[in-house]
Amino acid sequence: MKTRSKILTTIAVILGITIAGAAAYWFSMPSEQRNMVTFMMLKSPSYDGYQQYDVIERNKAAPTPSSFEPTVAQSPEGDRNSNITVITEMVRNEKSKMLKKATVQVNGAGAYTGWQIIADEGFEEGVNSFGPSPLSYLTSGIAANLHSKVLIAADVLDVELDDVKVEVLNKFSWENMMSAEAMGFVDNSQVNIIIKSSAPEETIRQLKNMALKAWTAGEALANEITIEPSLVVNGEHWEKYRATPGTTDSDVSTVNGVRLSYITDSPLKSDYLPQADTGMSGKSMDDMSNLKFQILATSESAGNANRPQLKKITVSFNAEGSETWELLSDELSAVDSSDVIPVAPTSLEYVTAGTALCLTSQTTLVSTMMNLDFTDYRVEQQINYREEAVNTVDMASYADLVKTSVMIESDESKERLERFFKQSLSMCFAGEGFSGATDMMIHSYLNGQEID
Repeated sequence: MKTRSKILTTIAVILGITIAGAAAYWFSMPSEQRNMVTFMMLKSPSYDGYQQYDVIERNKAAPTPSSFEPTVAQSPEGDRNSNITVITEMVRNEKSKMLKKATVQVNGAGAYTGWQIIADEGFEEGVNSFGPSPLSYLTSGIAANLHSKVLIAADVLDVELDDVKVEVLNKFSWENMMSAEAMGFVDNSQVNIIIKSSAPEETIRQLKNMALKAWTAGEALANEITIEPSLVVNGEHWEKYRATPGTTDSDVSTVNGVRLSYITDSPLKSDYLPQADTGMSGKSMDDMSNLKFQILATSESAGNANRPQLKKITVSFNAEGSETWELLSDELSAVDSSDVIPVAPTSLEYVTAGTALCLTSQTTLVSTMMNLDFTDYRVEQQINYREEAVNTVDMASYADLVKTSVMIESDESKERLERFFKQSLSMCFAGEGFSGATDMMIHSYLNGQEID
């Protein structure tokens, strides 16, 4: 009996020491880490009813932000400028705390009201994510936008192209994510233009240089763009834009018989980009604070003779367990024309939506780390793009302005909300890609051989 009592006492002492040690370790962690661990470990609440969404579907109405008045771009003769507005909201779902949607539209495009896009970054094991990640949309739009300019340059030069593929590999990283000094970066962008054609190499070189100069999204990445950020506390239109329960039943989105999104069976590979150094680094909280990952997107023809600008984008988020998505992208024939409405989101709509969705993800993470008391939040954004001398050998493109509003419904102090706002902005990879000059490594290939 005494032996049994000693054994029980010993076990109790060991358990006590273990619990005390675990408690000491837990409370030795910074509060941001404890809050993030709790966020990742605890399940989201379940809801009685869910709004059913497609991953990509047409907007029923244009987005109507309350923090600014959307403006229609003015286009001098020969130019084709566009301002694109997007509003993002969280979508409540018990299987994902990072589910969100964006409504995006080219301003002043007649009957064309743009698209509603679902994005996700987390899913339970064995369950498909509800949509591509925000940065997958961003990278897809960047690749499709360059592909569009290659096709336009070929038309201007009257060059026949047998095949075109554009690859974009974006590398992203966080620095000290679990701190008030957190930063997110686009470390670099590796780009390949892959062409098959019987045209002379010098002609293809001219075509490539024209396309790069007219590459709107590439110019936005490669140069510092003016950012006008604002924080709006307890603003308007919460009755119209508010996080509500929702889900996507399938990865397949179909609009008017055209399949716009689906998950492929195998990861994306490249013959021209190294496949080493893929995936997310590390598993610990320290590793997460300095996370590095990359996203690869390729843009190819969708094979529609009636719509040569219709493109198939394959995009892979190089992390264990992530799916490879295929998306379609189309282009407006003219910004103010309702004659030819795109059958899929335009490349710059993907870029704009991906940027706002990325910032929305950061507001989720920062509010979690700060244990912020709030009711709801959203992002409202407009990006102004400019295209000069369209359809000429002198065509050129730019991004002039990013107007971003973070809207939050909260009674927290001004100081806490300002930290939430500034840290969310600084952690946003896409926002840093626009505000800073990104290293661009661009290569071109003709019939399998690299050209200057």
